[in-house]
Amino acid sequence: MYLMHRISHEHEQAKKLLESQSKLSIGYGDLGRNKQTEKVLAVASKHDKRDFAKFFVNLGAENGLDWMTRVRSYSLYNFLQLSAGDTVFVPSPGKFSIYEVTGIPEGLPAEAVDNADLGFAVPVKIIAKSLSRDDYLGSTLTSKFKVRWTNLVLSADEVHDLLNNLDHKTTIANFSETKNEIIKNVQAYIDELSPHQFELLVKSYLENLGADRTDIPAKNGKYIDNKPVADVDVLAQFVNLGIVIQVQVKHHKGEESAKDFKHAVAQLVETKFTGIEEYDSLIPVKWLIITATVDNKLIDSIAPQNIRVIQGKEFAELLVDSGLTINEETFTNISR
Repeated sequence: MYLMHRISHEHEQAKKLLESQSKLSIGYGDLGRNKQTEKVLAVASKHDKRDFAKFFVNLGAENGLDWMTRVRSYSLYNFLQLSAGDTVFVPSPGKFSIYEVTGIPEGLPAEAVDNADLGFAVPVKIIAKSLSRDDYLGSTLTSKFKVRWTNLVLSADEVHDLLNNLDHKTTIANFSETKNEIIKNVQAYIDELSPHQFELLVKSYLENLGADRTDIPAKNGKYIDNKPVADVDVLAQFVNLGIVIQVQVKHHKGEESAKDFKHAVAQLVETKFTGIEEYDSLIPVKWLIITATVDNKLIDSIAPQNIRVIQGKEFAELLVDSGLTINEETFTNISR
């Protein structure tokens, strides 16, 4: 198996465990504190992802742990499927490292990790450390390595070129400097937009992704069944996928304050209804697009809410990658 695995829990303690004991870890420390890791390991070894998710949710209910949801079971299941010979790619800012698994996953007693939120680990050995993403990752893996999930199973086809280049000590054609310059110019363009124009740009981006319909709800048109804080700026309907993307758009500069960030999150979380049947009949997917930079700890803190945070220059990069054409029609508020 090839796994992209992000060290997203107890970073300092996890790093210490990796460097001193060659053990790659994952969270779920409550299971270690409750002496339930062996039970979890046994179920993961005998059942598929769907049955493991049912077990995981039921175990959470038995222990009063409401964070143990179906979605949060998936990353743990992926991790517990690792075995000797598997390859794990561990991303870090601008770089990534590659490890080979040398054993099987094990439970971590709470006392072994100073009671940190780390429940499981797997022994590994280093294959390559601190490689440049620009030098070795193509567009597919670059996107995969940016997901906010703890881990993601990769296919052999997706990692073939990377491993081949690594074996031959060659890099991919480096377009990064040119691309970064383009992104810089797009971001400068975004900075000059008004908040409403930025919403229209987000709307056009979602249409370019294939949305069947988009809307910018009226600012005074809050739906009566929602709490007063509830608010979305852009809606995008994807009928074939059965989802509606609800976007809160913030045209801010500098570093976002914790107060403003939490308020924006609350606006999304409390949006239960839009009052538009075509949207409310679909499963909501919530995005926060913010041009200010956001502290990673704040982003990690809202992981249970399943909100995708696109911050700083990330939206400018998405525009460049999508090849969106921007013209005068971009800034007309027309539902399509």
